[in-house]
Amino acid sequence: MPVPEFIVALRERVGTDLLWLSGVSAVVRNDRGEVLLVRRADNNQWALVSGILEPGEQPAEGLRREIEEETGVVATVDTLTGVWTLPPIEYPNGDRAQYLDLCFLATYVSGEARVNDDESLEVGWFAPDALPSPMMERSRVRLDRALTHGGRVWFATGDDSTGDTSTGGQDGDAGRPARDQVLATLRVGDREVVVRRAREADLRAIVHLLADDRLGATREDEGDLTAYRRGLAAIDADPNQLLVVLDDAGQVVGTLQLSFIPGISHGGAWRAQVEGVRIASDRRGSGLGGRLMEWVVQESRRRGCRMVQLTTNKSRTDAHRFYERLGFVGSHEGYKLQLGTGD
Repeated sequence: MPVPEFIVALRERVGTDLLWLSGVSAVVRNDRGEVLLVRRADNNQWALVSGILEPGEQPAEGLRREIEEETGVVATVDTLTGVWTLPPIEYPNGDRAQYLDLCFLATYVSGEARVNDDESLEVGWFAPDALPSPMMERSRVRLDRALTHGGRVWFATGDDSTGDTSTGGQDGDAGRPARDQVLATLRVGDREVVVRRAREADLRAIVHLLADDRLGATREDEGDLTAYRRGLAAIDADPNQLLVVLDDAGQVVGTLQLSFIPGISHGGAWRAQVEGVRIASDRRGSGLGGRLMEWVVQESRRRGCRMVQLTTNKSRTDAHRFYERLGFVGSHEGYKLQLGTGD
């Protein structure tokens, strides 16, 4: 589809100045649970259907129009899953734009998925655990968020601008400043290491850390990151969940998940639960773990928690001594019941 006429008219007045535009994107599902994707002509990557709203156009109507124009599929728009402002972008001709993006879940009604305009090279249905490659990373993030949508719309706050931008259409592949957010800088010896929110690009390193011991090797899969992407999307969608990494000059050398749990006992106290603490094997004993846990305690206090709690496998005797040195007390016996995933 050519550049919308209203943008052409605006460019005659403002030249290449920054335009503020409204965009929509769709996670369209059929009755087999597959999702509709297009392989874009501008970058040869697979992505969600997306587009620009016409002036005065209702978002749901505009999205239905975009889906049918690009793929020949008729769909109903069901629910909003995400809202954010994307970073400014510059097109090859010098035009600049910034988009407000609204991402929706939609359901297939009729039509045969096909290339229906000149924006796409291919169109197809794909199972969420068998997505095509190469796929635009930001479209993958939107898809994960939509498929884990539990009725709560994800929205950006502050400088968060997670999303897709590109030089063609409204979808693309850019960085995610909010998930790169530095939470703290830790000095360990003569080095400074930052604690920051984990992003999808960190997943392979995180899974490697989780798998890098006798217990983790039996339960983690470093080859297939699909389930881990869904997990990260769910964590990102919950303000009481935080997955962090220790970043040493671009190298992930540690990780943990921190959950903030409201409660009734202890006078309605909040508590912080620490899970999945890992330090790279070649950095253990350097003081990184202790400094990271000190940050956990500080952050938990800042969030108003009355206690920090964790569990550690009975066989991890070195870990027991580590936590006891930090002041943690083994005051309770922990029990777990493993639930099958079903057949």
